[in-house]
Amino acid sequence: MFLNHDEAIEQILATYSSLKISPPSSQWTILASFFLKNTVADVVKVISMATGTKCLPTSRYPMQGEALHDSHAEVLARRGAVRWFMEEVIRLARGVDSQWLARQEGEDGCRQKYALREDVKLILYVSTVPCGDASTRYLAAFQDPEMAALKDSSRPAAVEAPDVGLATRGRDNYSLYGALRTKPGRADSPPTLCMSCSDKIAAWNVLGIQGALGSSFLEPLYLNKVVIGEVPEQMRGVVKEDCERALWGRLDVGDFRSRVESLPGKYALHKPLISFTPVPFIHSRATMVEAGVVVSGSCNDSLSWFADASGLAFEVLINGYRRGVSPKHRLRDKSLPLLCKSSMFKLFNQPVTSESSSTYFKTKQSILEYQNIKKLLIGANGGPFVGWIKSGEKWETFGAASA
Repeated sequence: MFLNHDEAIEQILATYSSLKISPPSSQWTILASFFLKNTVADVVKVISMATGTKCLPTSRYPMQGEALHDSHAEVLARRGAVRWFMEEVIRLARGVDSQWLARQEGEDGCRQKYALREDVKLILYVSTVPCGDASTRYLAAFQDPEMAALKDSSRPAAVEAPDVGLATRGRDNYSLYGALRTKPGRADSPPTLCMSCSDKIAAWNVLGIQGALGSSFLEPLYLNKVVIGEVPEQMRGVVKEDCERALWGRLDVGDFRSRVESLPGKYALHKPLISFTPVPFIHSRATMVEAGVVVSGSCNDSLSWFADASGLAFEVLINGYRRGVSPKHRLRDKSLPLLCKSSMFKLFNQPVTSESSSTYFKTKQSILEYQNIKKLLIGANGGPFVGWIKSGEKWETFGAASA
Protein backbone atom coordinates (compact mmCIF):
# COMPACT_ATOMS: atom_id res chain seq x y z
CA MET A 1 0.00 0.00 0.00
CA PHE A 2 1.35 3.45 -0.93
CA LEU A 3 1.86 5.92 1.86
CA ASN A 4 -0.64 8.75 1.36
CA HIS A 5 1.26 11.83 0.26
CA ASP A 6 -0.57 13.89 2.90
CA GLU A 7 1.24 11.85 5.53
CA ALA A 8 4.54 12.71 3.83
CA ILE A 9 3.59 16.40 3.89
CA GLU A 10 2.93 16.09 7.62
CA GLN A 11 6.47 14.73 8.02
CA ILE A 12 7.85 17.70 6.09
CA LEU A 13 5.90 20.18 8.21
CA ALA A 14 7.02 18.43 11.40
CA THR A 15 10.64 18.74 10.29
CA TYR A 16 10.07 22.41 9.51
CA SER A 17 8.53 23.02 12.93
CA SER A 18 11.39 21.23 14.67
CA LEU A 19 13.84 23.85 13.38
CA LYS A 20 12.01 26.51 15.40
CA ILE A 21 12.61 29.16 12.74
CA SER A 22 9.76 31.25 11.41
CA PRO A 23 9.17 34.50 9.51
CA PRO A 24 8.17 37.70 11.33
CA SER A 25 4.57 37.50 12.52
CA SER A 26 3.08 39.48 9.60
CA GLN A 27 5.15 37.95 6.79
CA TRP A 28 4.44 34.85 4.73
CA THR A 29 6.68 32.51 2.77
CA ILE A 30 6.59 29.44 0.52
CA LEU A 31 7.79 25.97 1.53
CA ALA A 32 9.12 23.31 -0.84
CA SER A 33 10.56 19.86 -0.22
CA PHE A 34 11.91 16.87 -2.12
CA PHE A 35 11.21 13.46 -0.68
CA LEU A 36 11.77 9.84 -1.67
CA LYS A 37 9.17 7.12 -1.41
CA ASN A 38 9.87 3.39 -1.44
CA THR A 39 6.65 2.07 -2.93
CA VAL A 40 7.22 -1.49 -1.73
CA ALA A 41 8.31 -0.83 1.85
CA ASP A 42 5.89 2.13 2.04
CA VAL A 43 8.61 4.31 3.55
CA VAL A 44 9.23 8.02 2.97
CA LYS A 45 12.47 9.94 3.41
CA VAL A 46 12.44 13.73 3.33
CA ILE A 47 15.80 14.69 1.80
CA SER A 48 15.53 18.47 1.48
CA MET A 49 13.36 21.39 2.47
CA ALA A 50 13.47 25.14 1.90
CA THR A 51 11.49 28.34 2.18
CA GLY A 52 11.88 31.48 0.13
CA THR A 53 10.41 33.95 -2.36
CA LYS A 54 13.37 36.18 -3.31
CA CYS A 55 16.17 36.32 -5.86
CA LEU A 56 19.19 38.56 -6.42
CA PRO A 57 19.14 41.42 -8.93
CA THR A 58 21.64 40.79 -11.70
CA SER A 59 23.67 43.78 -10.53
CA ARG A 60 24.44 41.94 -7.27
CA TYR A 61 25.52 38.55 -8.64
CA PRO A 62 28.69 37.29 -6.90
CA MET A 63 31.85 36.59 -8.91
CA GLN A 64 33.13 33.66 -6.82
CA GLY A 65 29.89 31.66 -6.58
CA GLU A 66 29.54 32.60 -2.91
CA ALA A 67 25.83 33.52 -2.92
CA LEU A 68 22.59 32.06 -4.24
CA HIS A 69 21.16 33.86 -7.28
CA ASP A 70 17.72 32.32 -6.78
CA SER A 71 16.29 31.75 -3.29
CA HIS A 72 12.80 30.63 -4.25
CA ALA A 73 11.76 27.63 -2.18
CA GLU A 74 11.61 25.13 -5.08
CA VAL A 75 15.07 26.10 -6.30
CA LEU A 76 16.70 25.94 -2.86
CA ALA A 77 14.98 22.62 -2.12
CA ARG A 78 16.28 21.21 -5.40
CA ARG A 79 19.83 22.34 -4.57
CA GLY A 80 19.45 20.75 -1.13
CA ALA A 81 18.32 17.50 -2.77
CA VAL A 82 21.33 17.57 -5.10
CA ARG A 83 23.61 18.10 -2.11
CA TRP A 84 21.98 15.13 -0.35
CA PHE A 85 22.48 12.91 -3.42
CA MET A 86 26.12 13.97 -3.70
CA GLU A 87 26.74 13.19 -0.03
CA GLU A 88 24.87 9.88 -0.37
CA VAL A 89 27.24 8.90 -3.20
CA ILE A 90 30.19 9.80 -0.96
CA ARG A 91 28.72 7.61 1.80
CA LEU A 92 28.28 4.74 -0.67
CA ALA A 93 31.86 5.10 -1.86
CA ARG A 94 32.95 4.79 1.77
CA GLY A 95 31.06 1.52 2.19
CA VAL A 96 27.80 2.73 3.75
CA ASP A 97 24.73 1.00 2.32
CA SER A 98 21.91 3.02 0.79
CA GLN A 99 18.28 1.93 0.52
CA TRP A 100 17.68 4.72 -2.04
CA LEU A 101 20.57 4.63 -4.54
CA ALA A 102 22.27 1.75 -6.32
CA ARG A 103 25.15 1.34 -8.76
CA GLN A 104 24.97 -1.55 -11.21
CA GLU A 105 27.51 -3.03 -13.57
CA GLY A 106 26.95 -2.88 -17.31
CA GLU A 107 27.08 -5.83 -19.65
CA ASP A 108 30.76 -5.12 -20.26
CA GLY A 109 31.47 -5.31 -16.54
CA CYS A 110 32.12 -1.57 -16.24
CA ARG A 111 30.60 0.22 -13.29
CA GLN A 112 27.71 2.47 -14.20
CA LYS A 113 26.47 5.72 -12.70
CA TYR A 114 24.39 5.74 -9.54
CA ALA A 115 20.61 5.73 -9.92
CA LEU A 116 17.48 5.54 -7.80
CA ARG A 117 16.58 1.99 -6.84
CA GLU A 118 13.78 0.46 -8.88
CA ASP A 119 11.03 0.93 -6.28
CA VAL A 120 12.05 4.45 -5.23
CA LYS A 121 10.12 7.49 -6.47
CA LEU A 122 11.15 11.15 -6.30
CA ILE A 123 8.45 13.66 -5.32
CA LEU A 124 8.34 17.45 -5.02
CA TYR A 125 6.00 19.23 -2.60
CA VAL A 126 5.32 22.96 -2.91
CA SER A 127 3.05 24.82 -0.50
CA THR A 128 1.49 26.81 -3.37
CA VAL A 129 1.45 26.87 -7.17
CA PRO A 130 4.95 27.40 -8.66
CA CYS A 131 5.55 30.89 -10.06
CA GLY A 132 5.48 31.43 -13.80
CA ASP A 133 3.37 29.69 -16.42
CA ALA A 134 1.77 27.22 -13.99
CA SER A 135 0.23 29.99 -11.89
CA THR A 136 -1.04 32.52 -14.45
CA ARG A 137 -4.77 31.77 -14.13
CA TYR A 138 -4.47 31.00 -10.43
CA LEU A 139 -2.97 34.42 -9.70
CA ALA A 140 -5.33 36.20 -12.10
CA ALA A 141 -8.30 34.83 -10.16
CA PHE A 142 -7.22 36.78 -7.07
CA GLN A 143 -6.40 40.10 -8.75
CA ASP A 144 -8.68 43.11 -8.49
CA PRO A 145 -10.21 44.08 -11.87
CA GLU A 146 -7.93 47.08 -12.42
CA MET A 147 -4.73 45.10 -11.81
CA ALA A 148 -5.98 42.13 -13.83
CA ALA A 149 -6.69 44.40 -16.81
CA LEU A 150 -3.22 45.91 -16.52
CA LYS A 151 -1.54 42.52 -16.47
CA ASP A 152 -3.76 40.77 -19.02
CA SER A 153 -2.37 41.39 -22.49
CA SER A 154 -1.56 39.25 -25.47
CA ARG A 155 1.55 41.32 -26.15
CA PRO A 156 4.70 40.04 -24.39
CA ALA A 157 6.56 42.39 -22.09
CA ALA A 158 9.97 41.23 -23.20
CA VAL A 159 13.08 41.05 -21.07
CA GLU A 160 16.36 41.40 -22.94
CA ALA A 161 18.79 38.61 -22.19
CA PRO A 162 22.55 39.23 -22.40
CA ASP A 163 23.25 36.35 -24.76
CA VAL A 164 20.05 34.61 -25.82
CA GLY A 165 16.50 35.33 -26.86
CA LEU A 166 13.64 37.01 -25.06
CA ALA A 167 11.49 36.10 -22.08
CA THR A 168 8.38 37.64 -20.58
CA ARG A 169 8.83 39.72 -17.44
CA GLY A 170 7.29 38.26 -14.30
CA ARG A 171 3.49 38.26 -14.09
CA ASP A 172 2.83 40.37 -17.17
CA ASN A 173 0.43 39.06 -19.82
CA TYR A 174 -1.78 36.63 -17.92
CA SER A 175 -3.42 35.55 -21.18
CA LEU A 176 -0.08 34.52 -22.68
CA TYR A 177 0.17 30.81 -21.88
CA GLY A 178 3.27 28.68 -22.33
CA ALA A 179 5.67 31.64 -22.16
CA LEU A 180 9.05 31.62 -20.49
CA ARG A 181 9.01 34.08 -17.59
CA THR A 182 11.64 35.68 -15.39
CA LYS A 183 11.64 36.40 -11.69
CA PRO A 184 10.56 38.35 -9.76
CA GLY A 185 6.87 38.69 -10.54
CA ARG A 186 6.57 42.33 -9.46
CA ALA A 187 7.14 44.75 -12.32
CA ASP A 188 8.67 47.34 -9.99
CA SER A 189 11.43 44.98 -8.79
CA PRO A 190 15.00 45.06 -10.17
CA PRO A 191 15.45 42.66 -13.11
CA THR A 192 17.17 39.31 -12.73
CA LEU A 193 18.39 36.47 -14.94
CA CYS A 194 16.40 33.90 -12.93
CA MET A 195 13.79 31.92 -14.83
CA SER A 196 10.47 31.16 -13.14
CA CYS A 197 10.00 28.02 -11.06
CA SER A 198 7.55 26.68 -13.68
CA ASP A 199 10.29 26.96 -16.29
CA LYS A 200 12.92 25.36 -14.06
CA ILE A 201 10.70 22.42 -13.07
CA ALA A 202 9.88 21.88 -16.75
CA ALA A 203 13.60 21.80 -17.53
CA TRP A 204 14.12 19.24 -14.74
CA ASN A 205 11.54 17.04 -16.48
CA VAL A 206 14.00 16.73 -19.38
CA LEU A 207 17.40 17.16 -17.75
CA GLY A 208 16.68 15.64 -14.32
CA ILE A 209 17.20 17.51 -11.06
CA GLN A 210 20.85 16.45 -10.61
CA GLY A 211 22.31 19.25 -12.75
CA ALA A 212 25.41 19.17 -14.90
CA LEU A 213 27.88 18.32 -12.11
CA GLY A 214 25.65 15.59 -10.71
CA SER A 215 25.27 14.09 -14.19
CA SER A 216 28.90 12.98 -14.15
CA PHE A 217 28.07 10.26 -11.59
CA LEU A 218 24.24 10.13 -11.40
CA GLU A 219 21.70 8.96 -13.94
CA PRO A 220 18.96 11.55 -14.57
CA LEU A 221 16.83 11.95 -11.45
CA TYR A 222 13.25 12.56 -12.55
CA LEU A 223 10.18 13.65 -10.63
CA ASN A 224 7.35 11.15 -10.40
CA LYS A 225 4.90 13.54 -8.77
CA VAL A 226 4.44 17.20 -7.85
CA VAL A 227 2.20 17.83 -4.82
CA ILE A 228 0.79 21.35 -4.47
CA GLY A 229 -0.85 22.96 -1.47
CA GLU A 230 -3.09 25.99 -0.90
CA VAL A 231 -5.28 25.49 -4.01
CA PRO A 232 -9.04 25.73 -3.28
CA GLU A 233 -11.07 22.71 -4.36
CA GLN A 234 -12.96 24.69 -7.00
CA MET A 235 -9.72 25.77 -8.72
CA ARG A 236 -7.90 22.44 -8.78
CA GLY A 237 -9.10 21.51 -12.26
CA VAL A 238 -7.77 24.77 -13.72
CA VAL A 239 -4.50 24.60 -11.81
CA LYS A 240 -3.95 20.94 -12.77
CA GLU A 241 -4.47 21.83 -16.43
CA ASP A 242 -2.07 24.77 -16.17
CA CYS A 243 0.57 22.75 -14.31
CA GLU A 244 0.44 19.95 -16.86
CA ARG A 245 0.91 22.48 -19.65
CA ALA A 246 3.64 24.44 -17.86
CA LEU A 247 5.66 21.58 -16.36
CA TRP A 248 5.77 19.27 -19.39
CA GLY A 249 2.97 19.84 -21.94
CA ARG A 250 4.68 22.76 -23.69
CA LEU A 251 7.73 20.52 -24.23
CA ASP A 252 5.72 17.66 -25.73
CA VAL A 253 5.57 19.40 -29.09
CA GLY A 254 6.94 18.65 -32.53
CA ASP A 255 9.74 16.12 -32.55
CA PHE A 256 11.41 17.34 -29.35
CA ARG A 257 10.58 14.23 -27.31
CA SER A 258 11.83 11.84 -29.98
CA ARG A 259 15.01 13.92 -30.44
CA VAL A 260 15.76 13.65 -26.72
CA GLU A 261 14.99 9.95 -26.48
CA SER A 262 17.03 9.09 -29.58
CA LEU A 263 20.26 10.34 -27.98
CA PRO A 264 22.54 8.01 -26.00
CA GLY A 265 21.86 7.74 -22.28
CA LYS A 266 18.71 7.64 -20.19
CA TYR A 267 17.33 11.11 -20.84
CA ALA A 268 13.67 11.50 -21.78
CA LEU A 269 10.73 13.85 -21.37
CA HIS A 270 9.00 12.94 -18.11
CA LYS A 271 5.45 13.82 -17.12
CA PRO A 272 5.05 13.82 -13.32
CA LEU A 273 1.61 13.46 -11.85
CA ILE A 274 0.06 16.63 -10.43
CA SER A 275 -1.60 16.17 -7.04
CA PHE A 276 -2.98 18.48 -4.36
CA THR A 277 -2.92 18.44 -0.60
CA PRO A 278 -5.32 20.10 1.84
CA VAL A 279 -2.65 20.06 4.57
CA PRO A 280 -2.01 23.74 5.41
CA PHE A 281 1.43 25.29 5.73
CA ILE A 282 1.33 27.52 8.79
CA HIS A 283 3.31 30.37 7.17
CA SER A 284 1.65 30.43 3.76
CA ARG A 285 -0.17 33.60 2.77
CA ALA A 286 -3.52 31.81 2.41
CA THR A 287 -3.27 30.12 5.81
CA MET A 288 -2.30 33.36 7.55
CA VAL A 289 -5.10 35.36 5.91
CA GLU A 290 -7.62 32.66 6.82
CA ALA A 291 -6.40 32.89 10.41
CA GLY A 292 -7.09 36.64 10.41
CA VAL A 293 -3.47 37.78 10.23
CA VAL A 294 -2.90 41.08 8.46
CA VAL A 295 0.04 40.21 6.20
CA SER A 296 2.58 42.88 5.29
CA GLY A 297 4.42 40.99 2.55
CA SER A 298 6.69 38.03 1.89
CA CYS A 299 9.65 37.24 4.11
CA ASN A 300 13.11 38.34 2.97
CA ASP A 301 14.81 35.39 4.66
CA SER A 302 15.09 31.89 3.21
CA LEU A 303 15.62 28.61 5.04
CA SER A 304 17.51 25.66 3.56
CA TRP A 305 17.80 22.19 5.08
CA PHE A 306 18.89 18.77 3.86
CA ALA A 307 18.97 15.37 5.52
CA ASP A 308 21.89 13.39 6.93
CA ALA A 309 24.28 16.34 6.95
CA SER A 310 27.70 15.59 8.39
CA GLY A 311 27.84 19.08 9.85
CA LEU A 312 25.40 21.99 9.71
CA ALA A 313 22.02 20.69 8.48
CA PHE A 314 20.24 23.99 7.93
CA GLU A 315 20.92 27.67 7.54
CA VAL A 316 19.05 30.93 7.10
CA LEU A 317 19.86 33.05 4.06
CA ILE A 318 19.22 36.67 3.19
CA ASN A 319 20.10 38.22 -0.16
CA GLY A 320 21.70 34.92 -1.13
CA TYR A 321 24.19 34.90 1.76
CA ARG A 322 24.14 33.27 5.18
CA ARG A 323 22.42 35.56 7.63
CA GLY A 324 24.78 37.19 10.11
CA VAL A 325 27.95 36.90 7.99
CA SER A 326 29.66 40.24 7.43
CA PRO A 327 30.67 41.17 3.85
CA LYS A 328 34.41 40.87 4.60
CA HIS A 329 33.99 37.24 5.75
CA ARG A 330 31.71 35.98 2.97
CA LEU A 331 34.46 34.08 1.12
CA ARG A 332 35.57 32.09 4.15
CA ASP A 333 34.79 28.38 3.84
CA LYS A 334 32.80 28.34 7.08
CA SER A 335 30.77 31.36 5.94
CA LEU A 336 29.71 30.06 2.52
CA PRO A 337 26.09 28.93 2.09
CA LEU A 338 26.07 25.14 1.83
CA LEU A 339 24.06 25.29 -1.40
CA CYS A 340 25.92 28.05 -3.26
CA LYS A 341 27.89 27.20 -6.41
CA SER A 342 31.21 27.54 -4.62
CA SER A 343 30.27 25.09 -1.84
CA MET A 344 28.73 22.60 -4.24
CA PHE A 345 31.82 22.71 -6.47
CA LYS A 346 34.07 22.02 -3.48
CA LEU A 347 31.93 19.00 -2.60
CA PHE A 348 31.97 17.83 -6.21
CA ASN A 349 35.76 17.96 -6.28
CA GLN A 350 36.15 15.46 -3.47
CA PRO A 351 38.01 12.43 -4.89
CA VAL A 352 35.06 10.05 -4.65
CA THR A 353 32.96 12.18 -7.01
CA SER A 354 35.38 13.93 -9.34
CA GLU A 355 38.98 14.75 -10.14
CA SER A 356 38.28 18.07 -11.87
CA SER A 357 40.58 21.00 -11.22
CA SER A 358 39.09 23.26 -13.87
CA THR A 359 36.78 26.21 -13.34
CA TYR A 360 33.16 25.70 -12.39
CA PHE A 361 31.98 26.82 -15.83
CA LYS A 362 34.42 24.67 -17.82
CA THR A 363 33.72 21.63 -15.65
CA LYS A 364 29.99 21.94 -16.31
CA GLN A 365 30.54 22.40 -20.04
CA SER A 366 32.76 19.31 -20.17
CA ILE A 367 29.87 17.04 -19.18
CA LEU A 368 28.83 16.63 -22.79
CA GLU A 369 25.86 14.28 -22.57
CA TYR A 370 24.04 16.64 -20.23
CA GLN A 371 25.02 19.73 -22.23
CA ASN A 372 23.82 18.15 -25.49
CA ILE A 373 20.40 17.55 -23.96
CA LYS A 374 20.36 21.10 -22.61
CA LYS A 375 21.17 22.47 -26.07
CA LEU A 376 18.20 20.57 -27.48
CA LEU A 377 16.02 22.24 -24.84
CA ILE A 378 17.20 25.85 -24.88
CA GLY A 379 19.42 26.08 -27.96
CA ALA A 380 18.76 28.28 -30.96
CA ASN A 381 18.21 25.24 -33.19
CA GLY A 382 14.47 25.13 -32.55
CA GLY A 383 14.48 24.10 -28.89
CA PRO A 384 11.12 24.61 -27.15
CA PHE A 385 12.80 26.86 -24.54
CA VAL A 386 14.85 28.88 -27.01
CA GLY A 387 14.19 32.10 -25.06
CA TRP A 388 15.83 30.80 -21.87
CA ILE A 389 17.99 33.42 -20.16
CA LYS A 390 21.37 32.25 -18.86
CA SER A 391 23.70 33.91 -16.40
CA GLY A 392 26.74 32.33 -18.05
CA GLU A 393 30.51 32.24 -17.78
CA LYS A 394 30.93 35.75 -16.38
CA TRP A 395 29.80 34.59 -12.93
CA GLU A 396 31.22 31.03 -13.12
CA THR A 397 34.93 31.40 -13.77
CA PHE A 398 35.99 30.53 -10.23
CA GLY A 399 37.88 27.27 -9.69
CA ALA A 400 38.06 24.56 -7.06
CA ALA A 401 41.03 26.20 -5.38
CA SER A 402 39.35 29.59 -5.11
CA ALA A 403 36.15 27.93 -3.99
